[in-house]
Amino acid sequence: MTQGKEIGFIGIGRMGAPMTKRLLDAGYAVTLFDKNTEALKALEAAGAKVAPSPRAIADKVDTVLLSLPTPAIVEMVGRELADGTALRTVIDLSTTGPKGSEVLAGILAPAGIALVDAPVSGGV
Repeated sequence: MTQGKEIGFIGIGRMGAPMTKRLLDAGYAVTLFDKNTEALKALEAAGAKVAPSPRAIADKVDTVLLSLPTPAIVEMVGRELADGTALRTVIDLSTTGPKGSEVLAGILAPAGIALVDAPVSGGV
């Protein structure tokens, strides 16, 4: 890991929270967003920063990970991210299917943002 490398993570649920904790433990600086602000408290106490919106993260970091529950939410967040000024790569961990990935790629590509489709399956 590069010292001081900051990444974003959006979707701090049952899968996103432990992934984010592991990133923090590995020394990454992580900026978070989740609509459920209660979910952010433990990670903020562990050293993560909390952003007011996905766009705020996209204006700050060049890489964002997504762990979101539905294709509609992934698309909505993707539209906000596409307007960001610093973002260059989105790693989508959401398990939403190939069509959702195609839609997200179509939203991000015109803004010069690369998509890594990396769905995580299984449960916690």
